Amino acid sequence: MYRSFLILFSILLVSGNFVSVFGSVQNFSIDKSIYHDGDTLTISGTVNYDAAIPSVILQIITPGGTGLAGIANVLPKPDGSFSNTFHVGGPTWSEDGTYTIKISYGGNLEKTFSYQKLSISSDDASVDSIDPINNPNELFIENPKMQIPGFPSLDYSPQYYIDRYNNEPSYKSWFDSQFPNYLIQDVVGYKPTHVQNFPSLDHSPQYYIDRYNNEPSYKSWFDSQFPEQSIYDILGFSTYIPDWIKTYAELWATGDMSDSEFISGLDFMLEHHIIAIPNLQYSEENSVSSIPNWIRNNADWWANDLISQQEFVNSLEYLIEEQIIEIN
Repeated sequence: MYRSFLILFSILLVSGNFVSVFGSVQNFSIDKSIYHDGDTLTISGTVNYDAAIPSVILQIITPGGTGLAGIANVLPKPDGSFSNTFHVGGPTWSEDGTYTIKISYGGNLEKTFSYQKLSISSDDASVDSIDPINNPNELFIENPKMQIPGFPSLDYSPQYYIDRYNNEPSYKSWFDSQFPNYLIQDVVGYKPTHVQNFPSLDHSPQYYIDRYNNEPSYKSWFDSQFPEQSIYDILGFSTYIPDWIKTYAELWATGDMSDSEFISGLDFMLEHHIIAIPNLQYSEENSVSSIPNWIRNNADWWANDLISQQEFVNSLEYLIEEQIIEIN
């Protein structure tokens, strides 16, 4: 019987019909050899399909291997084919050079490509004309409210800061040195909405947040007026986060990424202001102990849009305040 099995095995090999029970990456390709901000990068390939391996993990690694420009997990088709698209540009694409695509499925396969950032002149575009939330192909624009931790504070109204700017020369000088490309209203104020005088410059962000959290009728009214936005979006205290960041959180939440890998990604997000935690003094010498399971649950819920960005950021604040992640 053993001899018969060997004969059958040999026949399958010769006929070319033998299928490995172990998943592996056969090949993949990209559509260009060099990319610029605003480009679309499409990765297509084939794996030896293995039902025991749920997804193909795609990583775009920055020059020097120090960070991730993008990550995704893709379900391969039964024939082994897969494809995914990335939007090029943003804070994670921090330098020109050679980037590496790493495909993982049972084994790994890598290829490289070149990236060169293109600058945008004032004649080409303006901050107001770029809407990364509704147009993910556009460049990432950092929220000036997130530039300096704790400024502007949730506890002070925009009018408080505007009055100081207009009446205190030293304060005006400080602001202009910190935000040379912005007006005071752009940093501390609220953008107009379809509701007249809402939000009002006379009320602090915390005033609106407290009302939203503590008054059910107010929350109901707000949600009916702004069904696609959070209270933090309207107040200007949120930043567009690329979709791959949520994928990163979900991989960690489901156990496909280790705690140390997740913390490395968190460090990268903090350093590049992809997420912002008020009053955080960032250090590259952060350390981590055991992360509570409920934080992992929060990451999974956020990745699947079951909680807001701010609620996820609040859980990260907890990690820092409890010194689970130590910030020096």
